[in-house]
Order: sequence, then structure tokens, then C-alpha cells
Amino acid sequence: MGFGATRASMPYTGAPGKIGARFHPFAACDLPQCRPAAGLLRLCYNSRMYLNREYKPRRRAKGMARFWPLYLLLLVAILVYEQWDDHESEGSWLFRSFGGPTPTATLCAASFLVDAQTALAAGQFETAIDALDRVVEMDPTNADAHVELSRLHLIFLDAAASLAEAERAVELAPEDPEALNTLARAQDWVGEYDDAMDSALTALDIDPNNATTLATIAEIYTDVGNWETAGEYIDQALAIDPRNVLALRNKAYLLERQGSYTEAVAAYQAALDIAPARFDLYIEKARQYRVGLLDYEAANQAYSSAVEVYRSVVTLDALGDGLYNAGDHLAAVQKLREAVELDPDYAPAQVHLGMALYARRNYEDAVTALERGLPVLGDSARIEQIYTAGLAYVYKDPPECDKAEPWLRKALEVDPESGPALEGLRACGLASAGAPG
Repeated sequence: MGFGATRASMPYTGAPGKIGARFHPFAACDLPQCRPAAGLLRLCYNSRMYLNREYKPRRRAKGMARFWPLYLLLLVAILVYEQWDDHESEGSWLFRSFGGPTPTATLCAASFLVDAQTALAAGQFETAIDALDRVVEMDPTNADAHVELSRLHLIFLDAAASLAEAERAVELAPEDPEALNTLARAQDWVGEYDDAMDSALTALDIDPNNATTLATIAEIYTDVGNWETAGEYIDQALAIDPRNVLALRNKAYLLERQGSYTEAVAAYQAALDIAPARFDLYIEKARQYRVGLLDYEAANQAYSSAVEVYRSVVTLDALGDGLYNAGDHLAAVQKLREAVELDPDYAPAQVHLGMALYARRNYEDAVTALERGLPVLGDSARIEQIYTAGLAYVYKDPPECDKAEPWLRKALEVDPESGPALEGLRACGLASAGAPG
């Protein structure tokens, strides 16, 4: 066997139980073919061993000295531990941060912002809100997060919260058209029309070709009744970006305000074709059927689509109220109970539930729901909701006229000739007191 042979090809001739002998350089030297190699190896070995006559093998360290690497490792571990325990103090040199903040938080904030935008596109609104809250927590100076939160609050009809987020966004990025657009819309929704127009025109100065800015200006003009100018800005916005969802939505809104409900339905559907996860657009589309066209079946189909896209207290409340207006009070109560189970503090759902329960002559439960929701709605409550709270106290068993009177008189403050309110006062023997002067 030559030197090119492998160990696996060498025959085993060592003593039993001594596997290592197979690989010893002299283990197979009694074979004829191995003798030249063995002689060469002995010559090399002897020359190395006897060249230095003073050679002595190294002795292993005895006692504790042989553990010195372990002691060194232990010392380093103790040093690291003590420094980490005090890493926030000035005396910690090992973990001291030099220079400005690290970019980790900013990178993570950007990642959460992308997650939020992806969730929004998929209609996962809670996920989006959670991600945006994380962005603000990690990077309070991130204007984009406040812009997205402002837009979300408007989708959920919370104009006050939208305004707060938009103001913060503009504070952080005063030259950002998108921040100014969200501020303008929020100001418009709370009735601050002059401020809204100022914000929108500032955004337009920065970017004259921003379709969202033009659509926002159109919405403001729609709300102040300048429909012709609103239409001009809508046309400009859609000429720049025919798929701009806000421009399509505001076109539908303008048509609705003009009483063109059939055309408004088509415009809302055009927006939904681009943004099918926008439950609020389904609700606005349903409003055209219910209020404008008096097509309650089509309205409730649109409300049901909103629930399918996003099951929440808002969509269930809209569907429940639609069923109530269609005269299906039992189904309305069922949907509205589902809504308040999701969020007992959502006042519109409580009020709508109270109205449906009253229609079912469940006056005791109606009183409970109306008392919980009406004080939160405040001046935005409709007169029929106000006097219904009083009548529920009148017709419950036993009647509670002392609790009915404040609601009935509040309704008379809105309309001194309200028949139901006057009827409730007469039923309690309070008609002689008359309406408030």
C-alpha cells in the first residue's frame, strides 16, 4: 500500500480492544508492503527525539494552578455583571452610550408604520391602530403616524380625536401637505370652516397637484354650500388621480348634498371598487338608499356588507338602526345587543337599542339603554329619541313620572308643539304645567 491509500483501506492487525492501534504509525509495519514506510517513519521519529539531548517532556500542571483559564473567565463574568447592574449610571463604562440615540427605535417605528398601512389596506383596523400606537410610543416625532391616526378617527366618526392627532402632525411637520390635509378635514368636520380652508390652501401652495388636497377643498366647499366650486375642485382632483378614494368619496358626498342619490350611490361604489375594505363607505352608500331613495332593503344589504368587511360596534349599530327603520324591530334588537356587547360605552348603539326596545314595548330595558346613551349624545340627540326616553318611563310598570318629566320637557325645549311629549305630560297629570316658557 502506498502513501496515497486511505485509513479505511488498511487492514486491522492491532490487539483486540485497542481500536487506536489501527491508526498507530507502526501498527501494520510487520506487513511486507508497509516496511519501507515504517522505516522512514522511524527515522523521522528518532531524528526528532534524539537531536536535542536535553529534551524533556512537559509536565502537566498540578493542583489549582491548572484551572487558571477558569479563574480568568470567572473574573470577566463578574466584571460584566457588575457593569450591567449599574449600566444606567454614570459610573458604568462598559455599557455607557456615547453620542446620540441609536437608530434602532426609528427603524422599528418605520416597520410598525408599514404594518399599519398594510393592515389598513386589508381592513384590519384594530391591528392598524395598535401598530400606529406603537409607532407613536417609539417615535413621538413621527408625523406620518399622527396623520394616519387622524384619518382613522374620521373613519370612525370621532372628529375631536381626529383634530387632536392632525394638530400634532402639523406641529411636527408644518410643511407636509398630507398633515395639512388631515388637519383641514378634521377642522371641517368640527365646523371650523375658515381654519379648514386656510389649512387646505396652505397645503395647495406647497403642492398644487396634490389630488387629496383638491378633494379636501371640495369637501369644505360642499359643507358651506358652495356646490359649484366644490364640483370644480373635485374635477381637478380626479383629473390628476382618477383612483383617489377621497376624491371619489367627496364626489359622492357632493351628489348626496345636491339630492342626486342615485348618482351618489354610483360614486360611492366607485370608491368601494378601489377600497373594498372601507366599511364607512358602505355605510354612506346605505344612507343614500335609506334616506334618499327610501329603499330599506338595499340599504340593509349595504349595511350587512359593512359588517362582513368589518364586524364592530359601529357597523353592527348601523345595521341594527337600519333594521329598526325598516320595521324589523326584533332583528334590530338582536344586532344592537351584539353591538353594545362589543362596546357598552358606544352611545349611538345604546340609544338605537333603546328605541328598538321601546318599539317592542320592553320599556324597562329601553329606559336603561336610553339613560346610558342620551347624556353622552347631548345636543346631537334627535327629538324623537329624547321624548321616547320620557315615554318609556310613563309606560313602564310601575310608571315613574318624576323621571319622565325632565326628558319630556327637554323635548318641548326643542319643539314646544311636540305631540308625543305633551301626551306624556298629560298621561302623568302634568299637562297643567305646560311647556317651559
